[in-house]
Amino acid sequence: LGPAGFAAVQVSPPNEHSITPSHDWSERYQPVSYSLGRSRSGTEAEFTDMVTRCKAVGVGIIVDAVINHMTNFPSPGVGSNGTAYTKYSYPGLYTQADFHPACAITNYQNAANVQDCELFSLPDLNTKSNKVRNTIADYLVALARIGVAGYRIDAAKHIQQVDLDSIFTRVNTTLVGEGRPIPYVYLE
Repeated sequence: LGPAGFAAVQVSPPNEHSITPSHDWSERYQPVSYSLGRSRSGTEAEFTDMVTRCKAVGVGIIVDAVINHMTNFPSPGVGSNGTAYTKYSYPGLYTQADFHPACAITNYQNAANVQDCELFSLPDLNTKSNKVRNTIADYLVALARIGVAGYRIDAAKHIQQVDLDSIFTRVNTTLVGEGRPIPYVYLE
Protein backbone atom coordinates (compact mmCIF):
# COMPACT_ATOMS: atom_id res chain seq x y z
CA LEU A 1 0.00 0.00 0.00
CA GLY A 2 2.85 2.38 0.78
CA PRO A 3 4.37 2.32 -2.72
CA ALA A 4 0.87 2.81 -4.16
CA GLY A 5 0.62 6.12 -2.30
CA PHE A 6 -1.69 5.16 0.55
CA ALA A 7 -0.95 7.09 3.75
CA ALA A 8 -3.41 5.24 6.00
CA VAL A 9 -5.97 2.46 6.11
CA GLN A 10 -9.04 2.26 8.32
CA VAL A 11 -9.64 -1.12 9.93
CA SER A 12 -12.65 -2.58 11.70
CA PRO A 13 -12.78 -2.50 15.51
CA PRO A 14 -10.04 -4.86 16.76
CA ASN A 15 -11.46 -5.34 20.27
CA GLU A 16 -13.39 -8.32 21.63
CA HIS A 17 -16.94 -8.31 20.30
CA SER A 18 -20.17 -10.26 20.46
CA ILE A 19 -20.71 -13.26 18.24
CA THR A 20 -23.86 -13.25 16.12
CA PRO A 21 -25.18 -16.51 14.60
CA SER A 22 -24.64 -15.24 11.06
CA HIS A 23 -21.29 -13.56 11.87
CA ASP A 24 -22.53 -10.45 10.08
CA TRP A 25 -20.56 -7.20 10.01
CA SER A 26 -22.49 -5.71 12.95
CA GLU A 27 -20.98 -8.09 15.52
CA ARG A 28 -17.74 -6.12 15.17
CA TYR A 29 -19.59 -3.00 16.40
CA GLN A 30 -20.85 -4.60 19.61
CA PRO A 31 -17.95 -4.53 22.09
CA VAL A 32 -17.68 -7.01 24.93
CA SER A 33 -14.30 -5.72 26.15
CA TYR A 34 -11.40 -3.63 24.89
CA SER A 35 -9.17 -6.71 24.86
CA LEU A 36 -7.34 -7.37 21.62
CA GLY A 37 -6.93 -11.04 22.59
CA ARG A 38 -9.09 -12.47 19.81
CA SER A 39 -11.58 -10.99 17.40
CA ARG A 40 -12.35 -11.23 13.71
CA SER A 41 -9.19 -9.09 13.35
CA GLY A 42 -7.18 -12.00 14.73
CA THR A 43 -5.07 -12.08 17.86
CA GLU A 44 -3.36 -9.16 19.57
CA ALA A 45 -0.01 -10.39 18.23
CA GLU A 46 -1.36 -10.54 14.67
CA PHE A 47 -2.93 -7.09 14.96
CA THR A 48 0.28 -5.62 16.41
CA ASP A 49 2.33 -7.22 13.65
CA MET A 50 0.07 -5.72 10.97
CA VAL A 51 0.28 -2.25 12.56
CA THR A 52 4.08 -2.52 12.82
CA ARG A 53 4.55 -3.74 9.24
CA CYS A 54 2.27 -1.05 7.83
CA LYS A 55 3.95 1.68 9.86
CA ALA A 56 7.37 0.53 8.61
CA VAL A 57 6.33 1.29 5.01
CA GLY A 58 4.63 4.59 5.85
CA VAL A 59 1.03 3.38 6.10
CA GLY A 60 -0.83 4.39 9.24
CA ILE A 61 -3.60 2.28 10.72
CA ILE A 62 -6.82 4.06 11.69
CA VAL A 63 -8.95 2.01 14.10
CA ASP A 64 -12.71 2.22 13.99
CA ALA A 65 -13.30 2.81 17.71
CA VAL A 66 -16.66 1.88 19.22
CA ILE A 67 -16.82 3.87 22.47
CA ASN A 68 -20.49 4.87 22.74
CA HIS A 69 -21.93 1.53 23.76
CA MET A 70 -21.37 -2.14 24.49
CA THR A 71 -23.21 -5.19 23.13
CA ASN A 72 -26.60 -6.55 24.07
CA PHE A 73 -26.68 -9.63 21.88
CA PRO A 74 -27.03 -12.25 22.96
CA SER A 75 -27.52 -11.50 26.62
CA PRO A 76 -26.16 -13.31 28.45
CA GLY A 77 -23.39 -14.16 26.05
CA VAL A 78 -19.71 -14.90 25.56
CA GLY A 79 -17.49 -12.65 23.47
CA SER A 80 -14.97 -13.53 20.76
CA ASN A 81 -12.19 -13.78 23.37
CA GLY A 82 -14.25 -15.84 25.83
CA THR A 83 -15.49 -13.06 28.14
CA ALA A 84 -18.94 -13.77 29.63
CA TYR A 85 -21.26 -10.76 29.86
CA THR A 86 -24.84 -9.57 30.22
CA LYS A 87 -26.32 -6.39 28.79
CA TYR A 88 -25.16 -4.16 31.67
CA SER A 89 -22.31 -6.23 33.13
CA TYR A 90 -18.90 -6.60 31.51
CA PRO A 91 -16.63 -8.19 34.15
CA GLY A 92 -13.57 -6.16 35.04
CA LEU A 93 -14.74 -3.29 32.83
CA TYR A 94 -18.25 -1.95 33.35
CA THR A 95 -21.24 -2.49 35.65
CA GLN A 96 -24.79 -1.18 35.37
CA ALA A 97 -23.70 2.03 37.15
CA ASP A 98 -21.49 2.88 34.12
CA PHE A 99 -24.42 3.19 31.71
CA HIS A 100 -27.10 5.78 31.13
CA PRO A 101 -30.54 4.70 32.38
CA ALA A 102 -32.26 2.61 29.70
CA CYS A 103 -34.31 4.64 27.24
CA ALA A 104 -34.92 4.43 23.51
CA ILE A 105 -33.97 7.04 20.92
CA THR A 106 -37.29 8.40 19.76
CA ASN A 107 -36.50 11.96 18.65
CA TYR A 108 -33.46 12.79 16.54
CA GLN A 109 -34.31 16.49 17.01
CA ASN A 110 -33.54 16.15 20.75
CA ALA A 111 -29.79 16.04 21.45
CA ALA A 112 -30.16 14.58 24.95
CA ASN A 113 -32.38 11.78 23.62
CA VAL A 114 -29.85 10.96 20.88
CA GLN A 115 -26.79 11.20 23.15
CA ASP A 116 -28.05 9.65 26.39
CA CYS A 117 -30.34 6.85 25.19
CA GLU A 118 -29.73 3.45 23.63
CA LEU A 119 -28.96 3.21 19.93
CA PHE A 120 -30.67 0.00 18.72
CA SER A 121 -31.10 -1.09 22.36
CA LEU A 122 -27.30 -1.19 22.82
CA PRO A 123 -26.33 -0.27 26.41
CA ASP A 124 -25.25 3.38 26.25
CA LEU A 125 -22.09 4.21 28.18
CA ASN A 126 -22.33 7.16 30.57
CA THR A 127 -19.43 9.12 29.13
CA LYS A 128 -20.01 11.85 31.73
CA SER A 129 -18.50 9.44 34.26
CA ASN A 130 -14.77 9.86 34.94
CA LYS A 131 -14.44 6.09 35.29
CA VAL A 132 -15.95 5.53 31.85
CA ARG A 133 -13.88 8.34 30.31
CA ASN A 134 -10.68 6.93 31.80
CA THR A 135 -11.50 3.39 30.66
CA ILE A 136 -12.12 4.55 27.10
CA ALA A 137 -9.01 6.76 27.12
CA ASP A 138 -6.90 3.84 28.40
CA TYR A 139 -8.11 1.70 25.49
CA LEU A 140 -7.27 4.38 22.93
CA VAL A 141 -3.85 5.02 24.51
CA ALA A 142 -3.11 1.28 24.43
CA LEU A 143 -3.86 1.24 20.70
CA ALA A 144 -1.57 4.25 20.14
CA ARG A 145 1.22 2.53 22.08
CA ILE A 146 0.95 -0.39 19.64
CA GLY A 147 1.46 2.13 16.84
CA VAL A 148 -2.07 2.96 15.68
CA ALA A 149 -2.05 6.35 13.94
CA GLY A 150 -5.62 7.39 14.68
CA TYR A 151 -9.26 6.62 15.25
CA ARG A 152 -12.60 6.92 13.52
CA ILE A 153 -15.11 7.36 16.32
CA ASP A 154 -18.15 5.23 15.57
CA ALA A 155 -21.56 6.67 16.55
CA ALA A 156 -19.92 9.97 17.54
CA LYS A 157 -23.18 11.92 17.30
CA HIS A 158 -24.44 9.73 20.14
CA ILE A 159 -21.75 11.07 22.51
CA GLN A 160 -21.82 14.59 23.91
CA GLN A 161 -19.02 16.76 22.52
CA VAL A 162 -17.84 17.75 26.01
CA ASP A 163 -17.39 14.05 26.79
CA LEU A 164 -15.42 13.38 23.60
CA ASP A 165 -13.26 16.43 24.33
CA SER A 166 -12.52 15.15 27.82
CA ILE A 167 -11.61 11.67 26.56
CA PHE A 168 -9.26 13.04 23.90
CA THR A 169 -7.68 15.53 26.27
CA ARG A 170 -6.74 12.54 28.43
CA VAL A 171 -5.48 10.56 25.42
CA ASN A 172 -3.45 13.44 23.98
CA THR A 173 -1.97 14.50 27.33
CA THR A 174 -0.84 10.94 28.04
CA LEU A 175 0.68 10.41 24.61
CA VAL A 176 2.44 13.80 24.49
CA GLY A 177 3.83 13.08 27.97
CA GLU A 178 5.31 9.86 26.55
CA GLY A 179 6.79 11.67 23.54
CA ARG A 180 4.30 10.09 21.15
CA PRO A 181 2.39 11.86 18.39
CA ILE A 182 -1.20 12.96 18.88
CA PRO A 183 -3.44 10.54 16.95
CA TYR A 184 -5.51 11.60 13.97
CA VAL A 185 -9.23 11.54 14.88
CA TYR A 186 -12.38 11.85 12.82
CA LEU A 187 -16.00 11.24 13.69
CA GLU A 188 -18.74 9.21 12.06
